[in-house]
Amino acid sequence: MRGEAHRARREPTRSEGRRRSGARLVLVRTCAVAIALLSVACGGDSPDQPTAVDVHVAYVSRLPAGCPDQANPCYPMCAHHNAPAGLQAVVPLWGADTLRLTEVSAGRYEGVLPMVPTNTALRLYGRDIGMCCVDACNYPPVLEDILLNGIKLTKVVRDGLPAGVTAALEFSVTGSGAIRQ
Repeated sequence: MRGEAHRARREPTRSEGRRRSGARLVLVRTCAVAIALLSVACGGDSPDQPTAVDVHVAYVSRLPAGCPDQANPCYPMCAHHNAPAGLQAVVPLWGADTLRLTEVSAGRYEGVLPMVPTNTALRLYGRDIGMCCVDACNYPPVLEDILLNGIKLTKVVRDGLPAGVTAALEFSVTGSGAIRQ
């Protein structure tokens, strides 16, 4: 009896071992391809996508007409500090230069942020000289109505920001240009 059990557990021949090893390799490769395909299908990037992409920015100002805060003693300094370079702009917090937006129609401003790093959490905020008319002493950042590649940014963060920045919008961009929040 002992001999029969021992024979049943014999070592595989070389050709049997190669077949099993080859089958395992095929299984591992198949799983790797399936995971990669699922990752791309679920919005992931393939390894050959770029590490930085240009991103289209649009800002639609909803500030009220007129300037109710113009009599505020802070108004002259606010307007002086933010004109002309900061009329309507996007301020990236990852080290890129501030992007001054161009008016393309009444209240709509656009531009392109070049070489935005992909697949990493990034933050930015908007500046609109019109905010001097709303809150001249504090000049809050613009956190509404900023779109990247057609996607409206909505995730507001208030922690871990540079000194003087009270809030920002957080997002990431994939190598294919898809915006995530």
